[in-house]
Amino acid sequence: MEKKSEGDYWDYKQEWHSDNGKLLHDILCFANTVHNEDCYIIIGVTDNGEIIGLSEDSPNRKNQENILTLLHSTVFAGDLTPSISLETIKINDKEVDVLTIHNSFDVPYYLKFVSKRSNGLQFGYIYSRNGDRNTPITENSPMGQIELLWKKRLGLLNPPLQQIVSRLKNKTEWEKIEDTYYNIYNPDFKLVEEWDDEDRRHDNRPFYSYNQCNESTSFTTLKIMCRETVLKQFEIVTLDSGRYSTPAPEWGFIHDPIHKTQSLFSYRYMLKGSIDFALQQFLYDEENQEEWMARYRFDEVVLYFDNKTDQENFHQTIECNPEIVNQYIEDAKLRSYPISSNNKLEIKDVTNKLITGFAFNRFLFDYRRRQQGVEVKRIKSVKVISSSATILGRENVAKEQIDINENGAVRHSLFNNSDKKPEQVFKYKVDKYWMREFLNFLEPITTEWKTDYTVKVCSEYNWEFIMKYSDGTIKKVKGTFAPSPEGEEVERRIQVLTKYDIKPIIF
Repeated sequence: MEKKSEGDYWDYKQEWHSDNGKLLHDILCFANTVHNEDCYIIIGVTDNGEIIGLSEDSPNRKNQENILTLLHSTVFAGDLTPSISLETIKINDKEVDVLTIHNSFDVPYYLKFVSKRSNGLQFGYIYSRNGDRNTPITENSPMGQIELLWKKRLGLLNPPLQQIVSRLKNKTEWEKIEDTYYNIYNPDFKLVEEWDDEDRRHDNRPFYSYNQCNESTSFTTLKIMCRETVLKQFEIVTLDSGRYSTPAPEWGFIHDPIHKTQSLFSYRYMLKGSIDFALQQFLYDEENQEEWMARYRFDEVVLYFDNKTDQENFHQTIECNPEIVNQYIEDAKLRSYPISSNNKLEIKDVTNKLITGFAFNRFLFDYRRRQQGVEVKRIKSVKVISSSATILGRENVAKEQIDINENGAVRHSLFNNSDKKPEQVFKYKVDKYWMREFLNFLEPITTEWKTDYTVKVCSEYNWEFIMKYSDGTIKKVKGTFAPSPEGEEVERRIQVLTKYDIKPIIF
C-alpha cells in the first residue's frame, strides 16, 4: 500500500468487522460520496498502511455472497441498494480482501427501517464520507453534505454540458419546436439546428453516402446550448435523402510502422462514450424501418470503439502487422460499388474508402472475438449431408449432399437407397462476395457448435456438417433431426443461397 494513510476513496481495516451494523455503516458512508469514483475498504492492512494479510482462519472473514445477503436483507429507502463487489488479492504472498463500493447516482442511501442487525444505525440518517472520516453512527451528515448528495442524484453537480448529455438518454424529456429541441424540465437546455446552404452542396458528399439506397446528403450544424450560450456544436449529416441524421464521424488513421507520418489506411469512427455518440442515439428513431435500414448501412462502413484505449489497441494491432487485414480487404473488393459520379478520381477514392470500411468492420469483429479467446478461422468450404430411409417422403431419395465452396460453386446431389453415385446433380454459381458473406455469417455460429447432436429418438434421420478451413483443418458436426443451435437460421440461409431446382433439406 503506497498510501500510508486513509482518504476519501479508501479505508484500511486489520480484520473484518464482527458487527454487521458497523460494516453496513462503513458501506453507507462510502456509498454516499459526492465525487464520481469507486471507493474501497481494504481488509488485512493496518491504519498506517502495513500489510498484515488474512488467512482462512481470520475471524469474521466474509465472501461476496455474505455481504450481498446483508445488503438485500436491509430495508433501504426507495428500495435502492448500494452496489458492491469483493475480491481477494495477494501482495507479498499475503492475502488482502478488497471490498469495492461502486459509484452511484442513486445517492443518498439511507435506512427506511432498522432491525436488530443494524446495531445502532439510525433510520432516516444519511451517513457519508468526508476526507478520511465517516459520519459517526449516532449523527446525521451536515445539511450541506446532504444537499450535495441530492444534487448528485439529480445531476446538478455536473457542468451544464454534462447535464444536457446525460438527459439525452431520456428522449421523453425533450420536445421539438421547428429546429429546436428543449428539455421540458429545464428549458434552458436546448439543441438548436442551423442550416448552412454552403454545406448542403451535393458535391460535398462523404464516402459513406454512397452505401445508402439514395446518396442524397445534406448537412446542418447542431448547437448544444444553455440559455443563449453555445456549449458545443457538431456537424450533422443527413443521409439517404433525409431518412437518417447523425453527427459526422471522426477520421481515424493507421500509420506506416516505419514511416510514422504516412498513413496506410484511413477510416471513419465514433467512440461510444462520446457526446457525438449520445447525440446519434438521441436523433435515431429505431421504430422507423426506413431509418433503421439507413442506420444499418451507415454502420456497415463506420467503426465504433468503446473508448480511446480500445481504438489505440486496434491501431497498434494493425500497425505492427499490416498484412493481417489483407484478406479482409481482398474480400471487400469482391463487392460491387456503384458510384454515381462522372469524376473517375472521386469514384476511385470513394470505392477505396468503402472497401476499407467494410474490411475494417469485419476485422474489428474478429479482433474482439480473438481478444475473448475465440479461435477465429476462415471457412473455405462446407459440405452438408442428410440421410434417412426416405427424405421427408421424396421417393427414391435416401441422401442429399450440398457442397458449397468459397469460389461461389454450389453442388446439390440426390442419392437413392443403393447407388454410391448420385442420381441427380444440380450445379449453381453464386456471386463470390455473397458467398463470402454467407461463410462469414456461418463461422462464428459454428465455432460454438459441439461435434455431436445425436438424439436417440430421432435416429432414423441423420445429418452431417463438414467445414474445411483455410489452414487445412476440418470440423465435422453430426446429429439427428434435432437441429444444432441456430440451425434453423443456417438452414434458411443455405436454402436461399441460390435458386435451387429442388429445395434442399439440411436438418
